[in-house]
Amino acid sequence: MLSHLMPIILVGAVTLAIIIERVYSLYWRFPIDNHGFLNEIKQKILSNDVAGALQYCSNQGSALAPKVVKAGLLRASRDNRQIQAAIEIVVHESVGSIRKRVAYLAMLANVATLFGLLGTIMGLIKAFGAVANVDAATKSVMLADGISVSMNATASGLAVAIPAMIAFSVLQAKANRMTEDVEGAAMVTLDLLAARLYRDEWDDLGNPKNKPNIPVMSSDAKVKSA
Repeated sequence: MLSHLMPIILVGAVTLAIIIERVYSLYWRFPIDNHGFLNEIKQKILSNDVAGALQYCSNQGSALAPKVVKAGLLRASRDNRQIQAAIEIVVHESVGSIRKRVAYLAMLANVATLFGLLGTIMGLIKAFGAVANVDAATKSVMLADGISVSMNATASGLAVAIPAMIAFSVLQAKANRMTEDVEGAAMVTLDLLAARLYRDEWDDLGNPKNKPNIPVMSSDAKVKSA
C-alpha cells in the first residue's frame, strides 16, 4: 500500500512547500498599501524632495512597488528614455518574483491525480495476481481487500490535487492583482518624474512660461480693424 502512495506523498510535500512560500511572499512579504505609498511619493517628488522619496522607498522592506519607484528615482536626473528603461527592468524582475512557482501548482495537481490512478491500476493488477492461485473461499476476501487498498491511491491523489487547484486559483488571482499594482506604480512614477522635469515650463493655467500670451481677437474686432 505504501509503495502506491509514496509518489503522491512526495508530490503533496512539494505542493505544500510551494503553497506556504507563495502565501508568505504574496500576502506578507511583497504587498504594500499602494494608494497610500504613491500619494506619499507624489508629494515628495512634486516638492522636489527626491532624496526623501528614495529614503521612503528604502524603508519599505521587501515590498515590490517601492523597488520599482526607487529604480526610477535613481535615474531622476536622466532623460525619460533612461528612466523608463530602468523602471522596465525592475518591473520585469518584480513580475517574475510575483509569478514564480505559482504555475507549478496546476501541474502538481494533475500529477497527483495521475499518480493516484496509476497506483489504483497497479494495485488492482497486484490484487488480481494474488488471488489467481488461491481457493475460492479466500479469493473474494483477498480481492475485496486488494481493491480497497488500491482505491486509497485514487483518494490520496485527489486529496492532494483538490487543495492544489484551489491554491493555484487563489494565488494566481493575487499575483495578477499585485502585477497590476507594480505596473501601476511604474506608470505613476514615469508620469511624476516627467511632471517634475517640465513643471517650471507651464503656469497654473496651462500656458507656457516666459512666452508672451497672444490675445485672441474676436470676430467683431476683426471686422472693425478691417
